[in-house]
Amino acid sequence: MSKLSPQTKSFIALFIVAVVVTYVCVALWANLTSSVSGPESYGNYYAAISKIPAPEQAMASPAPVPQVSTADWKTYSDKTDGISFLYNPSWKVLPPQTKDGFKILQVDPGIKYYNIKIYISPKQFYIMDGLPSKTETIGGQTALNVGNALYGIEANGTYYTFDVGMSMSLVPSFDALVHSVQFQ
Repeated sequence: MSKLSPQTKSFIALFIVAVVVTYVCVALWANLTSSVSGPESYGNYYAAISKIPAPEQAMASPAPVPQVSTADWKTYSDKTDGISFLYNPSWKVLPPQTKDGFKILQVDPGIKYYNIKIYISPKQFYIMDGLPSKTETIGGQTALNVGNALYGIEANGTYYTFDVGMSMSLVPSFDALVHSVQFQ
């Protein structure tokens, strides 16, 4: 073994470690699944996860969002897209962009947050297919609410998707923006 290069010795050592780890993982998996087939073979694990509500039950009623005053907010209005909404005066509405068939309005709440995005399409909502949601009314239209962080509203043949993105601390202000929406 003294004639082997350091790289070869390292490779052999890593190979042996990989074989041992694989053996341990296979043995643990076999032990886990060997007792009885079906859900009962997982014992307390299955009992614990069976008590977790299904996604549609979990999303049926998102937590209430604290109310935010919009009394001093600015109004954004676009007759072309048939939409208007209120937004915090310290935020900026950026010029729209187009990507993948969606017109995208971005509301910039400042440097420490991700932008709020509003996707507008004549065909579909943005990333909402199959997500559990509750139904409510916004701007006189039926809206889909996914956890108070993503809303879809179809109005006058146009699909609007409101997305707070990863700035979850903005949910109360985002919720106020979405609930101020009016359609022309």
